[in-house]
Amino acid sequence: MTFSLRTLALAAALLGLGVTVLAAEPAPAGAPVAMPGKLGYVNMEKVFQGYYKTMRSDAAFKKQRDIYEQHFNDARTEMERLKRQRDDCRERSLNIALSDDVRNQNRKDAEEKDTLLRDKDRELRDFFQKKDVELKRKFMELRGELVKELSDFLKTYAIANRYEVVLDTSGMTQNMIPAVVYYDTSKDLSDTVLTELNRGHEDEITKAKEAVKPTSAATTSVAVPVVPSPATPPASAPSAPVAPVAPAGK
Repeated sequence: MTFSLRTLALAAALLGLGVTVLAAEPAPAGAPVAMPGKLGYVNMEKVFQGYYKTMRSDAAFKKQRDIYEQHFNDARTEMERLKRQRDDCRERSLNIALSDDVRNQNRKDAEEKDTLLRDKDRELRDFFQKKDVELKRKFMELRGELVKELSDFLKTYAIANRYEVVLDTSGMTQNMIPAVVYYDTSKDLSDTVLTELNRGHEDEITKAKEAVKPTSAATTSVAVPVVPSPATPPASAPSAPVAPVAPAGK
């Protein structure tokens, strides 16, 4: 019985060794070689920027930003008026040609206007800080919706066209190295995907591009909180993936 068990153990070991050796041997000449699945490439940054809904949101954010900037300009004009009045009161309070009562009243008026000026300055700063936070939050929410919509669209497109893998050529590694170092540009799907996504919205895209063009209006001398654009996401935001055969929510 002992001999039989040893024999069986040795045979099993030899069989296992034989399997290992055979698995490591190269395929015989002429044997079919397994090829990778169908690959596609998409520049997600280009798709995200060129999507009609991204342009639509850009135009909406610009309109809202313009409203806030107009409010800022109006408030600044009012503050400049108060500042001139305060300075005039201070000048009169120092004018010895005026009576003591008049000088004292101007001194009091100057102090009141200075307090009002400080209050308005604080209110204006608080207003823009609050609106800046709100708009950034809305931007991130909207961007998340667009990213999901584009991702779903691209997945549908990939399945319908039998792509096993679709890579984002706009992605970068943590070392700022392109995630896709080289690819066959003839397999780039970006323009095809954009055409499908934007079908029926060509006129809207043209109008949206006109709406987001910078104007020649003079900028304010006081910094106004910057309102983010969907087309320019914050550095911490994830890159946008695409997607179709029928874009959602047309």
